[in-house]
Amino acid sequence: MAFLKKFSLTAVSSLATFLALSNVSINPAEAALFKFSFEGDGANGYFIFDDSAQKIEPIGSGYLGEYDGSVQEYAVNFYGQIVEQGFKGLQKDIHDEARTIVYLARPENIGFDGSSLDDFILYVPPASRGQQYGLSLRFSYPEGTFSNSIDQPKTLPNTARVRAYPYWDFPNTTGNYTFDGIVRTRLEKIPEPASVVGLLVLSVGFIFHRCRQSRQIQVQ
Repeated sequence: MAFLKKFSLTAVSSLATFLALSNVSINPAEAALFKFSFEGDGANGYFIFDDSAQKIEPIGSGYLGEYDGSVQEYAVNFYGQIVEQGFKGLQKDIHDEARTIVYLARPENIGFDGSSLDDFILYVPPASRGQQYGLSLRFSYPEGTFSNSIDQPKTLPNTARVRAYPYWDFPNTTGNYTFDGIVRTRLEKIPEPASVVGLLVLSVGFIFHRCRQSRQIQVQ
């Protein structure tokens, strides 16, 4: 019994030391990751993006923002006809990595297709797909959802219209969308490593405290 108690205290102490050392290596300024997931009739998937990715405005007009290399991983499925998945780091050029795009669809803006909407887009370039064309998934929300901002969103409504363009080659062609439907969407922040480690350290501290209490009671 004494051996088990000694072992428990040693294990707890070792774990606490490991967590403390791990915590030292974590940069508190690390960017937050967000997970966007969706599900509907014949469609489901998710992608994880980095909210600190640099914004690029290729048109420079304030209604289109691209975030090269922002997507860390993704997996999407549309009726089994469009099935894609991937991870960041497989391409030499960051412009060939999957990215998020924010677009404010307005009558005066290039690319307007007749509806004033706020679009959050997952774009997978041809190189990442190993194909001739890119894949553009356009999640459309009511006008004003993004408050006229082209920053990556941190909150979103729980439903969106999604259109899947598997033959995207803008500005040459966008191709026709092969899926158009309403999906349930969810955007959630992924806990930062420092927060997770902090919770674990607190848990270890509680266990260590209980072990000490148990020893004191037995001594008495």
